[in-house]
Amino acid sequence: MSNFIPSIKGAARYLVDSLGRIARIDPTTWVLAMIDYAHYETHGGSRFFRNYSVASLGAMTTPTDMITLTWTTPDTAKWEHFTFYAIGTGGWRTRLIEAPTGGGASPTGKFAMLNHQRNSPKVSTCIALDGTAGSISYDATLVTGGTTLWDEYMPGGSKISGIAVGSDRDEIVLKQNTKYQLSLFGTDTDPATLHLDWYEHTNRV
Repeated sequence: MSNFIPSIKGAARYLVDSLGRIARIDPTTWVLAMIDYAHYETHGGSRFFRNYSVASLGAMTTPTDMITLTWTTPDTAKWEHFTFYAIGTGGWRTRLIEAPTGGGASPTGKFAMLNHQRNSPKVSTCIALDGTAGSISYDATLVTGGTTLWDEYMPGGSKISGIAVGSDRDEIVLKQNTKYQLSLFGTDTDPATLHLDWYEHTNRV
C-alpha cells in the first residue's frame, strides 16, 4: 500500500503537468495564462500593421494638407478586424469612410501591410487601388460619399485620436469587397502619423 500511494501521486502530478501544458497553466502559481484574441492572431501570423508619418503635414502637395490611406477588402469571408489611431499636435480631423462613391484617385504610391509575426510568410488580404494584393495606397484624393464610420476633430496640442489598437471592444469588422479610406487632414505644418492595425479571421457564421 505504501508503494501504491506514491505511484498515485506521481500519476496525478504527471496528469496536472500535462494538462498545464495543454491549457497553459503557470506551474508556479497554477494560474491560467491567457492572451487576448488579437494577440493570438499575432502568434498565428494573421495580424498586420502599418503606419504613415509626415514631418510637416501642411508641406504635402499631393494632396495638399492631408494624409489618406485607401484600400479595398477582398471578396471573401476572411474579414479584417480593424483598429487605428492618429497622432499629431495640430487641430486636425480624422475620418474613416466606407464604400465611397467618388474621389480616392491618383495615389502617390502604395506600401505593403506588415505582419506582426515576423517569422510568418502570410500576406494581408487587403488590395491597393491599383489591384496590388497585400498593400494599401497612400495620398489618394479625399473620397466623397459613402458611409462615415468615424469623424473626429483633434484639438490643438499633442493628441491621439482613434480606436485603440488591440481594443476588442472597439474594433470594426470591415465589409468584404469594399473600399475604405482613413484620412487625417488640417491646415498647419506640424508632424502627424496614421497607424493601421488589424487581424484577419475567416467568418464561420
